[in-house]
Amino acid sequence: MGFLAALPAIGAGLSGIGSIFGGLFGSNASQQASQQYIKALQQAQQFLGGQEKQGLQNYQPYLDTGSTATRSLSDLLGTPGQGLLTPWTQQFTAPTAAQAEQTPGYQFQLQQGENAIQNSAAGKGSLLSGRTLADLNNYAQGTASTNYQNTFNNALTQYGTAYQTFLNNQNNTYNRLFGASGLGLQAAGGAGNLISGIGGDIASLYAQQGAAKAGGTIGSANALGGILPGLSNAFLGLSALKGGGGGGGGFTFPSGTVGDLGGYSGNSIFAPGNYSLPALSG
Repeated sequence: MGFLAALPAIGAGLSGIGSIFGGLFGSNASQQASQQYIKALQQAQQFLGGQEKQGLQNYQPYLDTGSTATRSLSDLLGTPGQGLLTPWTQQFTAPTAAQAEQTPGYQFQLQQGENAIQNSAAGKGSLLSGRTLADLNNYAQGTASTNYQNTFNNALTQYGTAYQTFLNNQNNTYNRLFGASGLGLQAAGGAGNLISGIGGDIASLYAQQGAAKAGGTIGSANALGGILPGLSNAFLGLSALKGGGGGGGGFTFPSGTVGDLGGYSGNSIFAPGNYSLPALSG
C-alpha cells in the first residue's frame, strides 16, 4: 500500500493516539488539581483551628474566674443559717436610766442648770423656798428625760447602722461573686459561639474536601473514559497499516515514530504504572 493510500489509516491512528495521550494527561491534570484544592482546604482548616484555639485561650481567664466565683457563691448559699444565709440575730436593747445618766455631758448639764436656778433664787432671797425646790426638781426631771430620749435615739441609730452594715456586707459579697459568675457565663457563651461558628466552617471545609476528591476522581474517570474510542481508532488504523489492505507488503513507519510507542510511561487506564502500546513490526 502506498503512502497516499495509507493516509486515512495514519490519520485514524494518530487521532486515536492523540485521544489516548489527551485522556492520560487530562486524568493526571484532574487529579493534580483536586489534590491542590484539597491541600488549600486543609491549610484553611488548620488556620481556622488555630484561630479557634487562640480564641478559647483568650476566653479561658474569664471562664476560670467565673467558675471560681460560681463555686464560692454556691458554697455561701448552700447551707441555711451560714454564709450569705446567716440571719441577723442581734437584738436591740434600750438603755437604762443609769446608763443614760452616764452619757458624756449629762452631769455637767444638770449641775450647770441647778447652779443657775439656785443663784437666781439666792439673788431674790428665795433660795430655800418651796418654789426653788420645785424648780430644781422640774429641771432635773426634764433634763433627765431629754437626756434619756437622746440616749435612746442614739442607741437605736447605732443598732440600725449595725444592721444596715451587716446587710451591705452580705449584699456586697453576693453582688461581687454574682458579677464574676455572670462574667464567666458570658465568656462561656462567647466560647460556645466561637466553637459553633468555626466548627461549622471546618465542617464545611471537610465537605468541600470530600467534594474535591470526588470531583478529581470523576474528572479522572471521565478523562480516562475518553481513551477507549481513541484506543479503538488507534488499533484499527495501525492494524489496517500492518495488514496492507490486500496489496504490497504493508506500510512501515520509520524507526522512532508510531511504531516505537511501546515505551511510553504514564498513567494507565488499567492500573497505576506504565501504559504501553504494542510495537508495530514492518
